[in-house]
Order: sequence, then structure tokens, then C-alpha cells
Amino acid sequence: MNSITSPAAHHWMVVDDNAELMELMSWMLAGLGLAEVESFGCPVDAVERFQARVGGFDLVVTDRDMPGIDGLELARRIHAQQPSTRTVLVTAHTDDLTPEMLRAAGICAVLPKPFSLARLETLVRTVACAPMERTLAATFSVPVRAA
Repeated sequence: MNSITSPAAHHWMVVDDNAELMELMSWMLAGLGLAEVESFGCPVDAVERFQARVGGFDLVVTDRDMPGIDGLELARRIHAQQPSTRTVLVTAHTDDLTPEMLRAAGICAVLPKPFSLARLETLVRTVACAPMERTLAATFSVPVRAA
């Protein structure tokens, strides 16, 4: 786990098994000054930290394809414990995703790979700052197939 501190009262989590991408996303998000950011290369460690942290996390940005627990399962576990946590799924594979599947997992937005840091910032600001009703009802960043 890496932690990049910020004076903000919000707590965000980044989960990606690609260490370079995890560190880059964490560094950029912490640089916004909106939240303390903790990052994990192992989704199992991320789940354990989420469960252990009093108050949970306000926002989670997770890769989809990871060993052990994929991003969808990570999102489901987080959503089951704390439904108010907003989750962004980062993935190169969106063909099999449906809005219903994403909503059931508590995913507020999908960020397709490859992406720019500017796109990540825009999406995170939108998801983190929008009222929860608007976030959960929002359309996703990529077309997903209908159920």
C-alpha cells in the first residue's frame, strides 16, 4: 500500500496491479488536493484495507482485470459494505458490460483504456462532486451493451 497525503478530509483508493499505472493515477489524484489517496497493487489487500478503515473510502478507482479478485468483484464487495462509496472502473474491455451489471456492483462510471490523465481528472471530479442520486443515475463513459 502506498499513501499520498493531502490536507483534504476525503479518502480515495486506487487499485491496479500495474504498479506504474497505479502510482501515476495516485500521484495525479492526490495532486488535485481533494483527498488523501491510498493505492494498492493487490485487490485482496485493498478489500482488507477498505474493511479495516473506519469510515471507509469516498471514492475507489479500480482496474477491471487483476489477479485474484477482478475489479467488478472488488466493486461488489465495497458496495455491499458501504453503498455510498463511488467506484470508477478502468478497463480496456467493455463489450460484456451492461448498465445493470455496473449498477449492481455499485460502479458509477467506466473509464476506457487507454485514457489521458486529463480524462481521469475530469471523470473523478464529476463522480466525486456530483450528488449521489445524479452519480448513480448517470450514463457511463463508454457505450455498454443492453441486457
